[in-house]
Amino acid sequence: MRSCSHREFEIIEAENFARASGSSGLYPAVLSVWGIVAFVVIVDWLDTSAVQIFGYVLYPLEYVINSVLFPHAVTQLHGNATALLILIPTLGMFFVGVAAIRHVAEGGRRALQFLRRTR
Repeated sequence: MRSCSHREFEIIEAENFARASGSSGLYPAVLSVWGIVAFVVIVDWLDTSAVQIFGYVLYPLEYVINSVLFPHAVTQLHGNATALLILIPTLGMFFVGVAAIRHVAEGGRRALQFLRRTR
């Protein structure tokens, strides 16, 4: 009976596993490209449609922000594509701000609980 060294055993065991194909590393890049293409097609379709939905969603938000920060600015109604490209980062910043406020409040709550325990 032939004895196998530790190194030979690892090689034999490694051959039992399925190997990834050469294109498996490109999957995230291909998926990202198709996602961007789909987003551009949807935005273009929304911009050419007769019904302008996102402009009416963005207008009140933009009007309030302009009246508070820039009182002399004139707020205009945007088309779907422009409104969507303004609305997505605006909502993203809003949710990041809410998450930051929650994080700071949670840290403050923990600090107060720590101070109560030490007394």
